[in-house]
Amino acid sequence: MRVVILGSGVVGVTSAWYLSQAGHDVTVIDRESGPAQETSAANAGQISPGYAAPWAAPGVR
Repeated sequence: MRVVILGSGVVGVTSAWYLSQAGHDVTVIDRESGPAQETSAANAGQISPGYAAPWAAPGVR
């Protein structure tokens, strides 16, 4: 089976590797020149709930 993966971050590259090991013909497409150039490298997708004020904090209305 021919498979196209959009994005060469951690998930895209890992998916491509596993699919190729399973015998699929895999093509990875990314707008950057190499793997892990955006969210995987810069960690821009990180969610930091520790920096959010809790709803039950004093002074929160």
